[in-house]
Amino acid sequence: MKNNNLSIQMRFKPFSLFLTGLLLFPILSTAQNLRTLNAYEIESSIQIDGRLDEEAWQHADTAIDFQQFTPDEGAPATQQSEVKILYGEGSVYIGAVLYDENPEDIERALARRDDYNRADWFRVSIDSYFDRQNAYAFGVSAAGTQYDAIQTGGGVRGMDTSWDAIWYSEVSITSEGWIVEMEIPYSMLRFSNAANLTWGIHFTRRIPRLGEVSEWPMVPRVERDNLIASFGELREIRNIEPRPNIQFRPYTVSRLNRQENLNTPGSVLSSTSFDAGGDLKIGLSPNVTLDATINPDFGQVEADPAELNLSAFETFFDEQRPFFVEGFNIYEFSVGRGELLYTRRIGAQNPIIGATKLSGRTDKGTSFGFLGAVTGDDFNPSNNYGVGRVSQQIGDYSSIGSILTFFDSPYSRGDGRRRSYSGGSDWDFRFLDNNYGIEGFASFTHRTLTAKENSETGFAGRLWSVKRQGQLTGFTGVDVFSDTFNPNDIGQLRANNYIVGLSRVEYQINRGQPFGLFQQAKADFFGRQGISYDKGLDLGMSLNFGSEWTLKTFQSFEIGFSFDNIFGGYDLFETRGLGPWAEPLSFGIELEYETDERRSWQLSPEIAGSFFDNGGRQYSTGMRGNVNVGSRLSFMGNVEIEWERGVVAWAANESFRRRGSDWLIGKESAPPTRLSPEDYVLFDDKGLLDSIFEQSRRVNDNTYYAPVFGARDTRSIDFTVRSTITFIQNLSLQFYGQYFMARGKYDNFQILDNRDNLSQFDPYPKRDEFSLNSFQSNTVLRWEYRPGATFFLVWSHGRFIEERINPLAPFADSPYEKQFGDQIRDVFDIIPNNTFMIKLDYTFLY
Repeated sequence: MKNNNLSIQMRFKPFSLFLTGLLLFPILSTAQNLRTLNAYEIESSIQIDGRLDEEAWQHADTAIDFQQFTPDEGAPATQQSEVKILYGEGSVYIGAVLYDENPEDIERALARRDDYNRADWFRVSIDSYFDRQNAYAFGVSAAGTQYDAIQTGGGVRGMDTSWDAIWYSEVSITSEGWIVEMEIPYSMLRFSNAANLTWGIHFTRRIPRLGEVSEWPMVPRVERDNLIASFGELREIRNIEPRPNIQFRPYTVSRLNRQENLNTPGSVLSSTSFDAGGDLKIGLSPNVTLDATINPDFGQVEADPAELNLSAFETFFDEQRPFFVEGFNIYEFSVGRGELLYTRRIGAQNPIIGATKLSGRTDKGTSFGFLGAVTGDDFNPSNNYGVGRVSQQIGDYSSIGSILTFFDSPYSRGDGRRRSYSGGSDWDFRFLDNNYGIEGFASFTHRTLTAKENSETGFAGRLWSVKRQGQLTGFTGVDVFSDTFNPNDIGQLRANNYIVGLSRVEYQINRGQPFGLFQQAKADFFGRQGISYDKGLDLGMSLNFGSEWTLKTFQSFEIGFSFDNIFGGYDLFETRGLGPWAEPLSFGIELEYETDERRSWQLSPEIAGSFFDNGGRQYSTGMRGNVNVGSRLSFMGNVEIEWERGVVAWAANESFRRRGSDWLIGKESAPPTRLSPEDYVLFDDKGLLDSIFEQSRRVNDNTYYAPVFGARDTRSIDFTVRSTITFIQNLSLQFYGQYFMARGKYDNFQILDNRDNLSQFDPYPKRDEFSLNSFQSNTVLRWEYRPGATFFLVWSHGRFIEERINPLAPFADSPYEKQFGDQIRDVFDIIPNNTFMIKLDYTFLY
């Protein structure tokens, strides 16, 4: 495929896309039906026993008239619910009477804390700041399982379950349904010191056998992006004082490690260790909290899942360490598909010695967070990390904020220090009754090496126009990333060097209401057109169309189509630093189906394919499933199979050297500056390289450095299972296991002689074939023997084997051709890594 520099018309593609998107947003207004509830003050304490038999409950206002969110949005709930709220000297109390016409059918599956499993659930969300943007969520299942989270939006993605509060709840089953009684100490909430408070309030009830979720107040799908802003109001909370939250959580971990002795292969090396540390949380004022940790507790983190990454970009995994996960929403600053803070960087190279966080919110709506960490071997501080984040709420819905990050460490390849700074401002301005908005950011990065006195500075920015509510929602705007913008010392970013226009539209069919055979359905469109920042090269246009459909039989399916590089486009990164490459046109399709969610089991098969105009093909298929066996055992499994056939992709960057009429190739795939004359080997180029390198890729008079591409075939299988046995409410055994197998090879090699042309090069003397196998598992016995105190017994097991063919030994056995059964036997024949841990933590409250 041939590509040329963009014409003036091509350069305006992002902006024409921007204007087109604007025309898609008609001005609509959504009226809000405000629901209010008065809290009732008590002077005596309430016994949390799930009975609601104290007299005070009879005097409190009652929230009734719950409405369905699913399946029949807006219809009255099929089962009546009544909720009351009391408040006293030190706590707020929630009592819910959840009527059920068939109480014997109430689902009471046990689960570990924060596992929002298949059971009847009641949840209350409290916006105690009353900032309409953040809330505390507390849930209780009919089996008594607790769930708590920091809520920033609707659905699972809006719930940060890493936050664990200490609060109390009990349930009881009656002849008319079930009852929930909850006590939430003021020390677990943050609110102002005003004499008369109003809080946002929202109740959710889930009945899985009916597929029903009912709410008070019910927030329609067309307003779901502003869920917290649409909460009801809890009024008449008078003369209560915020309580300081002081917690100290020490922990101890004992480990036994068994692994292969690398000095004497085939033998096992055992070692033991003991670790101790602690986390401290101090409420410095009603709305300011200091968190500190020494030798942080990372003792039960699951291993990262294995995957096959053949792209030019780093793989980023989710943060799992409790100290960094809790409250991370304060520090989030997204830059396109990256973040200025990626906490997995902290402690990746050296152990963490200590870390602190200071966070809070003022009565005038200023939220802030400061994080600092020091890492180093043998408790010798050598690497420093710092983050400061501030956000100011404007009115009820808008905000503006800023961030500054800092990283300092020894330079790994010489004397001096490596220092990086990043920062910026972001904004979210909303207007017309929170229906519309303008959002974006402006950011910079600066990196320097003190020994060499050189530095690099880059910038990035975004400006989007957003339609937030209504039957039609979406955004349109422009992102700009300079070619020197790089936050990756403390943040994460996959790609820079682009200017891109984007537009997305999501349409709720029939305003999200039932119609015909469907409970609800929606369709969406996403389009983007980019050019490179430095040279204005066309980065291609992408169009994506999707739809989701839920039947009245509670089955659902999704269909998606994608078109990439419709008019051509370049990839700036595939060659790993040797210039752009003209990508092929491609078309993709995805299909997914999900069985009836009301059943105790659920299956979700999916299939996808991508087709390239140069003949390459990519396919994937998978099956996700979950099942509940009785009230104590749950099982989830997922299998994914992916394969490629003839996909043209980068294989290596090779150094070629001419010696007289002969050609030599580097024994290693490395740049010429890293190779000596002895590092080259003679091969027969069949007379092709003279013409291929006639005009390009010259490093000096006799040396060339060029990307080699190949037609890639790969196969991979990923099988993951999770199972939980809950013996009693606070005692569970959880198993996680993943088997991953992949293999691949390249053939039909070509050399990229210029950005638009790949020249056939069959004499390429190296073979590129590989296979990898991995099996890893975690088994965790967890006993929360009192609120805030937990005992863990952990067994981590890991096996990994990788084979790559010697590139210059073409007659070696091919790892790609190895039989599937042989690959499985290979990984289970090696000596595994086993770690056994006993961990104990205990939270002291003051």
